[in-house]
Amino acid sequence: MALSHAKREEIPEDAVIISQEEALTYQWKIISEWEKPTEVIALRNGPAVLSVLSGVTGFFVNNHYRKYLRLGVYGRSSTYLPIVVIPALFTYMTHKYFVQRDLILTPIACPLCLQTRASAFQSGIGCVYPTVLAPFAAFMFATRHYTYRLPSITKNPKDVFKLWRKMTRPITPVLATIFVGQAIAAAYITYREQLEYLRLQIKMQEIENKIMEEHFSSTSSFE
Repeated sequence: MALSHAKREEIPEDAVIISQEEALTYQWKIISEWEKPTEVIALRNGPAVLSVLSGVTGFFVNNHYRKYLRLGVYGRSSTYLPIVVIPALFTYMTHKYFVQRDLILTPIACPLCLQTRASAFQSGIGCVYPTVLAPFAAFMFATRHYTYRLPSITKNPKDVFKLWRKMTRPITPVLATIFVGQAIAAAYITYREQLEYLRLQIKMQEIENKIMEEHFSSTSSFE
């Protein structure tokens, strides 16, 4: 059954009215059970791909600062969890809820707006968040375990900032490329999701029309 949006006065008498959550569940069931996986590959795997991009970025940034401050095994899980794992999970959830949800419920409301939203979430969570958090976490563990001589954040904040800038300068071009790359990747995947969903809706409508035609033709033959 293909879903459609309509005003209450435009709804046919025999139409089945369902809530947004029911419509979302129904559409996801169709997508997950679609007989040709290649036709819904972005819808199924898009959030996971973006999640991996965020995780890889977090790993790269965290590893850079940890290596610079000679942390070794100190605070490994305490830094990788919030900087690698959490951004990856948040990326997956935000794309599912704030992008794919709106895509399914209002597929043609504003395609460009949805792509821009996806890019903003991806770049923010997948690049900006780990880039900001990683040096703070590394500084904390370096101070606790005396792996690097750090200036006092309370007495010499300027020196701390200079050290951060010195540490960050070598990877600044890479971070800029990652930021733009993640935004482009999110926009493209969202575009593919939109395309796949519209094609899915068209095919579902064609299947429904075919079933209706067969039903009417069989009814006519009995008469």
